[in-house]
Amino acid sequence: MAIDVTNGSLASAALTPANPTSQMGKDDFLKLLVAQLKQQDPNNPMDAREMVAQLAQLSSVEKLGSIETNLTALRAESAGMASMQASGLIGRSVSANSNHLSLTSAGPAENAYQLNGRAASVQVTVRDASHNVVQQLDMGPQYPGTRSISWDGKDSAGMRVPNGMYTFDVVAKDQAGLPVSTSTTIAGVVSEVSYTSGLPELVVGNARVLLGDVVSIEK
Repeated sequence: MAIDVTNGSLASAALTPANPTSQMGKDDFLKLLVAQLKQQDPNNPMDAREMVAQLAQLSSVEKLGSIETNLTALRAESAGMASMQASGLIGRSVSANSNHLSLTSAGPAENAYQLNGRAASVQVTVRDASHNVVQQLDMGPQYPGTRSISWDGKDSAGMRVPNGMYTFDVVAKDQAGLPVSTSTTIAGVVSEVSYTSGLPELVVGNARVLLGDVVSIEK
């Protein structure tokens, strides 16, 4: 394949990678630079300033690669620390905010809330990360206590939404249409740690709480 070096620029080298969808790495960058130097016109050599600029680009590519590697290692280390902290809470009494729903391909997103009085109607509103309403679940009449939520991951139009973390809020009313107090703060003993969502979740009764949602731990 011919290489156009008339303007001495890598951008115009017209080299098409074997995989056009792949990203250019530092090795590919070096190959293009060497090819350009070899095939440049002796009567019109590459401008020194442009050479410096392209070498600076190479340095940036290397630094970005190093940053990505370090971030990957940091994420892995943080995940490992979170898992160790979560497993250390099994058998401990905790209080936590549990108003999230972790939607994965493994099944419905489940959690629980506290109903502080008998309700004639209960509505659970599921929201995305931008606080937009995704679905509203009619839970019907319910007695006081810890009530479970199971959401199939579909929006109000019946379409499956992307996997990820969602939140919910609860509105309950009695026979007279007056509000019934509810809470998404769960207190209890951690029975196990679940990793179905990809993050360590503490299982407290019927609720699942993220480690970062824990507000207190009893000794």
